[in-house]
Amino acid sequence: MRVVVPLLLVALLAAACGGGGGSTTGEARTAVAITLWPDGEGQGAKKTVRVACDPPSGTVPDSAAACATLASPAGRAALDPVPLDRMCTELYGGPAVARVVGTVAGEPVDAQLSRFGGCEIERWETLSALLPV
Repeated sequence: MRVVVPLLLVALLAAACGGGGGSTTGEARTAVAITLWPDGEGQGAKKTVRVACDPPSGTVPDSAAACATLASPAGRAALDPVPLDRMCTELYGGPAVARVVGTVAGEPVDAQLSRFGGCEIERWETLSALLPV
């Protein structure tokens, strides 16, 4: 019994540290699914595309450009919600909405995008390589 407990602890620590699976290059995984509603969420047809990086692949029109966007600081920042205290213009860029779900550089993402307001339009344009409009 004394030998079993330390062996279990070692196995648990190895699993927690990511022992096995994943990238062999040491780079964090990037793979996302993008669901787009051109006429607004719940309105009309929706379209879902995917992109994975290292190497770039997927169903987005240009997976290399989508991966470059996700790897850039601006692209990663655009996946975060607009801070509540940020001043934004009151613009309307159309009814389209999108959701980006997956992992970017090993971190989980679940971003809601729209074209309601200048700040949201800016996020949309920054991530345009992901959005098959």
